[in-house]
Amino acid sequence: MKYAFFQGCNIPVRIEQYARATQAVLHQFDIELVEEREFNCCGYPVRNVDEKSYILPSARNLAVAEKKNLDIAVICNCCFASLMKAKNVLATNSQLLEEINLILAKEDLQYSGVAEVKHFLTILHTDIGLKRLKDKLRYQAKDLKVAVIQGCHILRPREITKFDHSFVPEITNDLVQVTGALNLDWHGKLECCGAALAGINDSLCRDLLNEKISGARQADARFIMPICAYCHLQFDTSQLHLAETPEDILPVLLFPQLLGLCLGLGEQELGIMENKTFTSELLQSLSAMLGPPEDDTKKKKKKRKQPAASS
Repeated sequence: MKYAFFQGCNIPVRIEQYARATQAVLHQFDIELVEEREFNCCGYPVRNVDEKSYILPSARNLAVAEKKNLDIAVICNCCFASLMKAKNVLATNSQLLEEINLILAKEDLQYSGVAEVKHFLTILHTDIGLKRLKDKLRYQAKDLKVAVIQGCHILRPREITKFDHSFVPEITNDLVQVTGALNLDWHGKLECCGAALAGINDSLCRDLLNEKISGARQADARFIMPICAYCHLQFDTSQLHLAETPEDILPVLLFPQLLGLCLGLGEQELGIMENKTFTSELLQSLSAMLGPPEDDTKKKKKKRKQPAASS
């Protein structure tokens, strides 16, 4: 199976380990993510400036994928929402579709809507499936508590993203459970991290970040696990400027990095030490939490009740 890999603008420059870990994990299941050099920005920066200027870049990306007969795998939540928004709008606005295709025709491109857009979590959860993931594991995490923060754009608006339930998401929870880690229920899990306010209202941006760190700590999280690239930058970069001591830092661990370790991949391949909040001591601690997967048969035996003694 092969997808055109859409990383967006931030990840290739600032969080390259996110893409590399995702590619390494999916490669274990014979899924190839093709880096398409013709892709451009998804259009998100002009979302609130001009509707046509917002839709056009995503339509072009989709047309590029169509020309290659590939569906798109997306790793950035904002890009995912932008691409899905373009598909939704162009499916119902024939006039805008005609205008955009006139522009695309100058590059010998045409948008018809046949290319699918899939978040990499959906590929793991649906295309591969939880059973195949679990069967492939070499290790599972023991006593590892993580605070997942989904990010805003992947879940809402639900009628556009079609990713998961907006208020009770299950996909990420199912995937974390496969690794053996505990996906905590914590205050802030579905809320904004504040990244969108950076440079606009820095005080509120910091307050929202501190609120999330406090909520994750109160839930006894060992790591914060951002799904969104902007959330990652908040917790793995901005957090460093707020912490007074190293002990105040709540370290970041990306989901494909955790899953990759459970699949037996090395930390260098997964870029774990490239997370700015990570240390060699944390890596040793994390490695110590990995053990052989618990056999399902043993689990069932543990749950099976003993027959009641006869009177």
